[in-house]
Amino acid sequence: FRSNEYKSYLSRMASTERQEKEMCQKAKQALRQGIKDPIEALRMQCLARGASGIKGLGRAFRIMDDDANKKLDMSEFKKGVSDYGLVMEDEEINRFFQIIDTDNSGSISFDEFINKVRVIALSR
Repeated sequence: FRSNEYKSYLSRMASTERQEKEMCQKAKQALRQGIKDPIEALRMQCLARGASGIKGLGRAFRIMDDDANKKLDMSEFKKGVSDYGLVMEDEEINRFFQIIDTDNSGSISFDEFINKVRVIALSR
């Protein structure tokens, strides 16, 4: 790197870190205030964890998938939601499951899970 390029790089990195920190703080504040919509709650949990929260969703899905069939049934999903740190009533989890299970198959595929969350994450 040339000196000016390096300074510019450092400036961009600092700006990105500030933005991520602000995003995390806003998400944590929203979570403290309470969120009724389960998808919004998941989204805020991800944002509160920083970029690794969103990136970690694929890994979280694989961890939730106890039988490694690349699908989550309701029991895997309930356990995974709890393990991920979301506190929800059974009714909320059921509604959340139905929203993500876009093909109404009774299970959530990896693609359904990631695509639904990605749409949420990018919509803001």
